[in-house]
Amino acid sequence: MQQTTPMAELPAANFSPSETEHLFPEVECIIPELQTVSSSQAKQMAGQIWAYRLLWVTFFFFFASTGAGKLWDRFWHATVRFDTFWSPPHFFVFVMTATSGLLVATIAFTPQLRAWYGPGIRFPFIPFKVPGSLVVLGGGLVALTITIMFDNFWHSTYGLDETQWSVPHCMLGWSWFTIIIGFIAARLAFQNYRPVNWITHLVMALLLLEFLCPAILGPFYLMYSPHLVNALKNIPIVTTEPSAQHMYRIYEHFGLTRQTHPLYIPFAALFAGTALALLRRLNMRKRVFLLAPLLWSVLLMGRDWYTLYFLHYDGIRKITEIGPILLKEPSLWMPIPILIASVLYVLLRHTSFQDNRILIVTGIVFGICTFAIWHTAPWMLLLALPAGATLPLGAWLGNFLYDIIEKPRLETLMRFLLATCAQIPAVLGIVDLFMRRATP
Repeated sequence: MQQTTPMAELPAANFSPSETEHLFPEVECIIPELQTVSSSQAKQMAGQIWAYRLLWVTFFFFFASTGAGKLWDRFWHATVRFDTFWSPPHFFVFVMTATSGLLVATIAFTPQLRAWYGPGIRFPFIPFKVPGSLVVLGGGLVALTITIMFDNFWHSTYGLDETQWSVPHCMLGWSWFTIIIGFIAARLAFQNYRPVNWITHLVMALLLLEFLCPAILGPFYLMYSPHLVNALKNIPIVTTEPSAQHMYRIYEHFGLTRQTHPLYIPFAALFAGTALALLRRLNMRKRVFLLAPLLWSVLLMGRDWYTLYFLHYDGIRKITEIGPILLKEPSLWMPIPILIASVLYVLLRHTSFQDNRILIVTGIVFGICTFAIWHTAPWMLLLALPAGATLPLGAWLGNFLYDIIEKPRLETLMRFLLATCAQIPAVLGIVDLFMRRATP
């Protein structure tokens, strides 16, 4: 049997450094490349993590300005006499909006961050491509900042005398909605790296419903009935504001409430069609497509119940006294029947009807349900017919908006921003000025 030489008796290897470098030249070349690749991947991962984190930080700053800021502003105007535009809630909203804008600018001008926000778009005078989602988001924030400054001028000139169709308020609504679709587009840009679960889709759907509704409905968003307008104008601090009293006279003179104005049902159907198209494109699963309208409706009902209590509507002093009012005037708290429209749309999709016919039928039924909640004259039932036309129109608008979210293009983005932040507010602003002059 062959004997193996013990390790201790083997001759020691005596290679010089120069000789070892030539033994495995391929390894010597590969190691630096691996180190470079590893370093590059680490930087990319760090960029992705920070890009994602900054998106959420920006969202929370914006949501604080709109959520807490709007609630604070409404409470402030209901309890404190108007003195200057730069009230604490207005200043808070402006600072938070400016901070959100700076964060978006930081992302856009940092190559390692903006690379994760989807395909880029070439802009004049900008030496790099800007992701479409950041264009929508940044454009909305810029429009919102300009609107806040314009609102300062408006309040300084007219005080509180402005309806929701005034230029600054209309711009506010559409700017907020533009920012929301920008956030959604930015989040969806990460879905290849960070999948979007159904809960996130549900939150997106709720945000779309909440910010789309006031943008389309304008004064009909909060003015439910003449009785509610009367309660609002008789808030103690509001009775001392001549400009606010004139604003409420505009609502009364032109019947700008859900119960009394013939445009409400067609406008509500336009909102419903836009919302259905957006939700369908976002996530057609029933737990999102149906649950989002349900939760949104419940949230609005809770808000309206608290509003009645806060206003001491019809002498309410205790929570337990709200019940009779709810039964007596369902128009004060019943939500827009978007849930009924969603359920009907899902059911009709299982029939042989084509999509256009489904939308028309859904619009007519939606109009009838809206009439059943808010009506003062039997002839308003006929408004269900134009609702059958405006709901499909809204569906077209919703598909157009989702195309911006999914595949933003420069031409489409510019058309959208021009329409929502300039053209629509200008047209409705002219209507607002006419109503102001025509109301004593």
